[in-house]
Amino acid sequence: MPRTIIILDDPPVSLTLKQAMIQGIATAEGKSWDAIATSVGIVTVGELAKVWDVETIYCPLTINLPAEFEFWGQSIGRACRDIDTLRHLAATRMGVKVGDGGNKWLPAIWTARGPMYGEVIGTIEPGSYHQPIHLDDRDRQPLYQFAYKFLSQLDAPPATYLIQFSYLEDEIIFDRLFPFPALPAVASIGIQSPDLFACHWQCIAQRPMVDVLVKSPDWE
Repeated sequence: MPRTIIILDDPPVSLTLKQAMIQGIATAEGKSWDAIATSVGIVTVGELAKVWDVETIYCPLTINLPAEFEFWGQSIGRACRDIDTLRHLAATRMGVKVGDGGNKWLPAIWTARGPMYGEVIGTIEPGSYHQPIHLDDRDRQPLYQFAYKFLSQLDAPPATYLIQFSYLEDEIIFDRLFPFPALPAVASIGIQSPDLFACHWQCIAQRPMVDVLVKSPDWE
């Protein structure tokens, strides 16, 4: 497999993401962690200058990257840091309402051959995430349409994205966009196959994907 560098913020949240991404890569490769360990490096943002290599696949699990750091997701990462501009785009180009307080996340698995969408993730209490959250088809289809138009407008490269949103009187309220499987994506582990971390690796490594399946009953 190609040399890969996982880029993290400081702990503690990043420790959870680190373990999930390591397991996701191993799952996608169909190998044990020990078998791929020598091909995967783990660094913090502050250590980036020491590891840059044009042949490496960089896998940031943070949007807090230096503006000058060049990698496949530089443009979309910069866009996701500018939340106000993203919201302005969503409101003016997509016609949706915007605001803080998003308590749901739509996984958009943006492959080179087209998008796939994971089941919505929700939270019942802070720090507790569940997938899937049931949505009626009348809610699901407008959400998928928004995701497709929005990511197309941003010229998003292949990756797994999380669109954070909520509803107000059945209308989508867009909050923000993550260009990687952020913390809510841990809810997909053991529930979705492949999970969102494995999906992310397959997208950024340009590996083919066929489908995603949810293996558990719906959460209300």
